[in-house]
Amino acid sequence: MVNLSISAQLVATLKATGVDFFVSVPCKLLAGQIRLLEQDTEVCYLPVTREEEGFGLCAGASLGGHMPCILMQDSGLGNSINALKSLIQFFQLPVVMLMSYRGSPGEPVPAQVPMGLLAPELLKLMQIPTLNCHQPGDLGEIGPLVEHARVTGSPVAIFIDFQLMEGDT
Repeated sequence: MVNLSISAQLVATLKATGVDFFVSVPCKLLAGQIRLLEQDTEVCYLPVTREEEGFGLCAGASLGGHMPCILMQDSGLGNSINALKSLIQFFQLPVVMLMSYRGSPGEPVPAQVPMGLLAPELLKLMQIPTLNCHQPGDLGEIGPLVEHARVTGSPVAIFIDFQLMEGDT
């Protein structure tokens, strides 16, 4: 996968782990992955307007035998805590969260930094395993994390930062 864009590597890696259902809210940092998913006929992809809506669809997909992933900004985590705790975690549904790490080095919008600093701590408090992808080599850790979600019936989170997405085509 060395010659693929980071976006293509991310999508291919998730698909290789069995993720076959994707939802996303708009996100500039994840736009490359979203474009690829919009054109991918091998998976189900649905755009949503709010994170809670996406988690509801992911819950249904999980109950229907799919392995779901939601693409979102870490700033949307604040909107999602109730859906994560009272739906996804309570019913032990495996869901992968692919989150742009707003507030990471290179963040152009200062207002994104406060939630970006809180997001990892919120996930830790909620006992949701996370992976921080800062460089292409970190993508190799996605498979074990997705397998953890599948085996334990729990959500997991993957942070994608600006440094990783620099120069993505």
